[in-house]
Amino acid sequence: MPNYFPAGGSGGGTGGATNIFVGAAEMIPRTTTGCGVGSYESTTNKVNYDTCEFDAATSEFAQFIRVLPNNWSYGTVTARFYWTAASGSGTVTFQLAGRAFANDDAIDAAMGTAVGATDTLITASDMHVSPATAAITIAGTPAANVPVIFEVSRDITDTLAVDALLIGVEIIFT
Repeated sequence: MPNYFPAGGSGGGTGGATNIFVGAAEMIPRTTTGCGVGSYESTTNKVNYDTCEFDAATSEFAQFIRVLPNNWSYGTVTARFYWTAASGSGTVTFQLAGRAFANDDAIDAAMGTAVGATDTLITASDMHVSPATAAITIAGTPAANVPVIFEVSRDITDTLAVDALLIGVEIIFT
């Protein structure tokens, strides 16, 4: 089981930033305009990883749900994207939006504003870690034990002309 608490802490306001990682295998492509999915194994050392595959020309989306740990302040979060591409050159911009859903909230509600981070493809099939996004405001009323649905997308105005393969998202919060 992952440790969601900062070093020396046990949840409940120990201060500083905390993070959680969500792998692509935990994400669900939207039924409408969902991204592709893939599983890969490296050639020599047989390292396996799953991806959400975001097209260069069509806006696509994937979602996942989390109840964030009790040491979250219920404020904004930031995100970093872990990704690769099989070929190409240029930059990719991944975006994250979220919505909190309290008991008896309508599920068919809008996400908050998507906030992105841009990263440059250095070498195909290498792990890339984007810079952190600016603050992401989660729509709804974030609170203890309230699930948050996050939505990942790609800003197709970026310059990478091939599929961007998302390996996972790190959510950072205080």
